[in-house]
Amino acid sequence: MKIGVTLCLAAAVLVSCSSAAALRDNASPRFAWSYRTGDYVRSVPLIADGVAYVGSDDNALHAVDAAAGEGLWTFDTDDNVTASPVLVGDAVVFASWDGGVYAVRRDDGNLLWRTDTDGWITGSPAAGSGAVYVGSHDGFVYALNAGDGSVLWKVQTDGRVAGGLTLADGVLFFGASDNYVYAVGASDGALKWRFRASGDVVSTPAVANGSLYVGSLGREFYALDADTGSLRWTYDMDMGCESSPLVADGRVYVGADDGHLYALDGENGSLIWRFHAQDIIRSAPIARRGLVFVGSDDGYLYAIDPGSGEPAWRYRTGGAIAAGPASTEDTLFVGSTDRRLHAFAFDAQ
Repeated sequence: MKIGVTLCLAAAVLVSCSSAAALRDNASPRFAWSYRTGDYVRSVPLIADGVAYVGSDDNALHAVDAAAGEGLWTFDTDDNVTASPVLVGDAVVFASWDGGVYAVRRDDGNLLWRTDTDGWITGSPAAGSGAVYVGSHDGFVYALNAGDGSVLWKVQTDGRVAGGLTLADGVLFFGASDNYVYAVGASDGALKWRFRASGDVVSTPAVANGSLYVGSLGREFYALDADTGSLRWTYDMDMGCESSPLVADGRVYVGADDGHLYALDGENGSLIWRFHAQDIIRSAPIARRGLVFVGSDDGYLYAIDPGSGEPAWRYRTGGAIAAGPASTEDTLFVGSTDRRLHAFAFDAQ
């Protein structure tokens, strides 16, 4: 374990710029600080009790003071940490490309337990009911005891499980590189259904209003019945979809490798609008302060007006934004391949 280092950049290095579109009242985020890691930041940060926990390609999980941007502690693994951590009681649980799943104390980063798989872990775990669920490039999804990391059960697919897992109503949903979307029981791993997509599924599914929404690298985005896996509708994209969708106010927002953020009607999949960035959007969008925030490989964090699909604000980092932002009520956080975690403060409401 080693102590992290904070670096706040001058405005001349990273420039925030507003578009011609008017911002909504009190929605404008202002640059607050940036924290520098030793390599790319491709993990969605976890924000809990004033601390931001984020992985880096420097092989470590970093704990950062969310108000000041000061490093609190780091925990080193043997490979990249791109999966986003989850909070389980007093532990932060995360995974690494070294195949390990780690639980560390949230206050000091000391190791509680480690469980190894036989492949990279690139997708974010899910947690609930005393268990942690994680997929591995070895083709298995594991259910681990949250207290000691022991394996409760595991199920095998016919491909890598590269994306994140979603737990909803006692069911675990995930995709694999065998082109299938799976639904299995969280208590025992028993298969409930699987749906064949047109390509690899690396997008983390979203479940809302009885539907499961997920994209594939086969250029199709799907809405499935969450109970049965039956197809409700399909939307054809220009390129594959790695982004994990956001469902809000009856709409589905999702990015694609064609550089578009799509806003689709959640009921029938019809296109409402699409916003075009300058590169791939693999980042998962989030909704805050009446805007939709999403990052792109073009290096920008965008705030999109959900009514018009026009950019209301943007901020350019020094590298690609591969993972989605995270937010508290007052602060927005996003990582970049410029090796930094960036924080932006919202004006008081």
